[in-house]
Amino acid sequence: MKRSVLIFRSFGYAFVAFGLSACSDDQGLTEYADELHNRVQSTLKLPNNSIDAPKPQLQYPAKRALTRKIERTSMGLLESLRLNHCQLGQLIAENNSSLGKLKDGFSRYHADLTMIQALKECIEHPESANVKDKLKEALMHKESQLQNSLANAFARDEGLRKALSVGNNSLPKIHVTEYNYAVNALERFTRILERWNYTKEADDPDELIKMLGRLERSDYLPDLFRTMLDYSYKLERMTEYLPEVPESVYCQNGKVPDDALALKEAFNAIYLKEMQGDIAEVIEQHQRLLMTLENLAGIAPQPELKAYIAELGTLSKKLTDASVHFVRPWQKFYSACDFTPGLD
Repeated sequence: MKRSVLIFRSFGYAFVAFGLSACSDDQGLTEYADELHNRVQSTLKLPNNSIDAPKPQLQYPAKRALTRKIERTSMGLLESLRLNHCQLGQLIAENNSSLGKLKDGFSRYHADLTMIQALKECIEHPESANVKDKLKEALMHKESQLQNSLANAFARDEGLRKALSVGNNSLPKIHVTEYNYAVNALERFTRILERWNYTKEADDPDELIKMLGRLERSDYLPDLFRTMLDYSYKLERMTEYLPEVPESVYCQNGKVPDDALALKEAFNAIYLKEMQGDIAEVIEQHQRLLMTLENLAGIAPQPELKAYIAELGTLSKKLTDASVHFVRPWQKFYSACDFTPGLD
């Protein structure tokens, strides 16, 4: 109770500290906004305006928009047959196998990094003298295609696409364990990718692939993004429909109208008890993601993907702003009626 009162009284500061259908299939947490909106409309006899949130326009760019063409590096059959003295010969055979050709996303990017490492090592091998020039030529070509390989990993990997996409539904509830499962996986994946991108050397990919698998199995982050977008939209619409509580409802001459009491009860029971805490928590959860999102945007080669990830990073500020604007007319109303902004 104390937390709710404090957040409401100094709203503009407290939130900063926490610093194909028309609407979602499951509105989850944001249904509280609909409940409050309906109570206010009924009490004040306002037009029945809907605040159903449309499907967000913010979406992970399509694969075809992000995919880049890669020119295959080929040394020819003769050269590949003369490389059994170094690991490169084995890697070429593996990449040309049926399993090797199935690699995609970050598995393909890892294979390309490994190939570059093997080329460098084979160039220095004493038995590579007769093919050294060909190896150097292949290395230069392979390195020239590496950014395109990374771009295609960002474009095609289903685990990362899932984690950074906006979900179809709002969160049914705040769940710390599920959140930690997803955010820890995204943070660990990003640290590995940062290391690979910086050193241009790839170690064992098992952990990275494991983290991507976790992300693909979790709906939490996509639904968190959807919750923030839906809540922002609904709060903005509610503010638009009720920029000021009508003065006819204000308490005057020591009298408290029934409508004023009804509004207070609705706001206390729905906003202060349910919505305010949920909004603060999703903002707090999102803010933990900000550095990871910034790092991923720095690695992604495609400008349109950088812009998308940067937009994901603005969601907590947008929701904070929408919340502050929504509460202002209620603060004025509570002050006029000398209501205590807390739960009865």
